[in-house]
Amino acid sequence: MSKIQEALRRLQQTGDTGSADPIDGDDPMATTMSRIATPVRRDSDDVLMSSVTTNPHTLLVDREALRNEGLLAPERDSALLAKQYQAIKRPLVRHAFGKRATKVEDGNLIMVTSALAGEGKTFTSINLALSMAQERDHSVVLVDADVAKPHVSNIFGVSDEPGLLDLLENSIMTPQSLVMATDVERLYVLPAGAPRINATELLASNRMEMVARALANIADQPIVIFDSPPLLQTSEASVVASLAGQVIVVVRAGQTSHQAVMSALGMLGDDRAVNLILNQSTETSIDYNYGLEYGYGYGSKAMQDDTARMKARAGHPVADEIEGD
Repeated sequence: MSKIQEALRRLQQTGDTGSADPIDGDDPMATTMSRIATPVRRDSDDVLMSSVTTNPHTLLVDREALRNEGLLAPERDSALLAKQYQAIKRPLVRHAFGKRATKVEDGNLIMVTSALAGEGKTFTSINLALSMAQERDHSVVLVDADVAKPHVSNIFGVSDEPGLLDLLENSIMTPQSLVMATDVERLYVLPAGAPRINATELLASNRMEMVARALANIADQPIVIFDSPPLLQTSEASVVASLAGQVIVVVRAGQTSHQAVMSALGMLGDDRAVNLILNQSTETSIDYNYGLEYGYGYGSKAMQDDTARMKARAGHPVADEIEGD
């Protein structure tokens, strides 16, 4: 039984209780989020990508404020969470750049999503970005692609800054001019930008594909993480998924229904490298609130072929684990 199958077995055993209540800052950000990062002027000598980045601000990330908002683990548990994200990021990096693993096309474009709101995707996006920024060979750009509810922009205090949607509407702008450095070495943020009623059309445009390609080459071996909307609740999520080489679907253990997970996975194409993170899995650690289970597989067809025997019980299939990871 693969890791994904085992994770979904546990998910089913803990109960099909429907959609989750908002957690990890996914839904209540707009009304409750304090300013986590403060934009300040920066010196060019402090910027890793100074040759390609012209945005004049850097963000000072307040880790204590992130902890207070539930977006980082308490200090006493930070080492354990760090180990969990090290395990999660390793196959992502390997497949992104072909490091002792099959290279995934556009694998350095990574989408983080969920079936429904409140499953911890923003928590996952931020912690994965922080973990990947520790890789000495890669810069990380965290993109707020949840343009309807731009939690990352609110978290980092840049909701009023130009970002992705402005970039898509204005062909004169460049990603380099809008990506913002942080005081975390090798970590950068691209805000969502000003809201627009035609956001879905902008994300589905040829311009979005050009922007994604530019971000994928913005530095030497960059990793681009898109914090994206829930798959079952917006049309924007499937658009972003079509551009990402690797997709992470976050599931909240004991809350999200098995049917919702399967429906979300079914929306992903057969050529996607699909990753499943079971968030807040108490079986991983009895006394740790951010327990994570991880599985890796390819596309909806592989899911169907590998788990046809589960259809009568679960209704839909899940992915098998990629060999070697």
